[in-house]
Amino acid sequence: MSNQFKPGDLALTIYPIPSVEAGSVVLLDRRLEQGSKFTMSGITFQALEVGWLCSKPGLESPLAYAESSLMPLRGDAAPADQKSRAVPA
Repeated sequence: MSNQFKPGDLALTIYPIPSVEAGSVVLLDRRLEQGSKFTMSGITFQALEVGWLCSKPGLESPLAYAESSLMPLRGDAAPADQKSRAVPA
């Protein structure tokens, strides 16, 4: 599932990683394609799936998250069928 993220978007983390709790807000800096290599803290990694290098205020080093582990914080992210079942106030 593609959330059509763009660099500069804000997202919520769905899963925790060391130093970052689930539900934290991160800034998406750079998209990582599946198989691409990237370096964090002097260590080279290979992306196992599409993801993002992210930053979070208070942390110096970047974070790497799979796109499926992020929820967008822009636009209308509610599924269409959920919107159709909404009860008007």
